[in-house]
Amino acid sequence: MKRKTFKVKLKTCFTVTAMAFIAAALLIPGSAMAAPNQGTGDIGGIDADLTNSNIFSLSSTTLALTKMAFLADGTQLTTGATLPRGTEVRFVIYVDNTTLFPITDVSIQDVLDPAFAYQTGSMKYNNTLAAGASDALIYTTVNAVAATVATDAISDDVASAVGVTIDVGNSVVGTNTQVDIAANSVWAILFRALMQ
Repeated sequence: MKRKTFKVKLKTCFTVTAMAFIAAALLIPGSAMAAPNQGTGDIGGIDADLTNSNIFSLSSTTLALTKMAFLADGTQLTTGATLPRGTEVRFVIYVDNTTLFPITDVSIQDVLDPAFAYQTGSMKYNNTLAAGASDALIYTTVNAVAATVATDAISDDVASAVGVTIDVGNSVVGTNTQVDIAANSVWAILFRALMQ
């Protein structure tokens, strides 16, 4: 479970620490790991008569989730930002698939702290950007009118929202549809919440 903390100062002049939890069974931040392999052999039991093959190495990597927060005007927020009660925050969660292969059956869960009230019907998602896109471009694209709208219902949609829990993919909520991420692309979801 990955945990991000947002520190928020309310108008009542006290500070609340709001935590958003992100859990992803398939997406755990990590680094690339090399897997070298070499063939060896002999002729008639004599090793010296057959030299070893070249060493062939491939690398594996795990993907990572990134969560960002923006104001309605597109201003990106940083952890510790002070916001007045009632401010709308637009959260974006994305996966940047920098590999040459599509990733299938991705599931994401985000549980908002009670300091945030999810805004019904606010989910949109997109998988059209090339890998390595900037945070600003990811936000602009997934916030655009052309982004695909997700319903809140637990149905044959990629995402659902129940209370403060956002589920993407079908791992946790079996009636959500499977989420696949194209090779060399960014898959992102946006939803809105109000500071309480």
